[in-house]
Amino acid sequence: MATVKETLELLDGLKVLAVTGGDIFADGKINLADLPKLKTLATNYGTLKEAVVGIQDVDDELKDLDSEEIAQIIAKVAEIVAAVKAELAEG
Repeated sequence: MATVKETLELLDGLKVLAVTGGDIFADGKINLADLPKLKTLATNYGTLKEAVVGIQDVDDELKDLDSEEIAQIIAKVAEIVAAVKAELAEG
């Protein structure tokens, strides 16, 4: 059975970038006030690395999805949306 491991890892990386990157660029520039946010990116290096390491396999994973895999992807996207909404509410 094929998995959607690489797709889920890509989505995890996009979540880190969306939440942290959105916070960094909220004021339209990068400055010293963003150092703690950049630290967050650095501490999530493993997640970001895993997001791109297998990116070439994502197309193949998405070609033949079963209902369980679709549910996993939908749940991950919902998690990302909730995280971004929470970040926007804080900012």
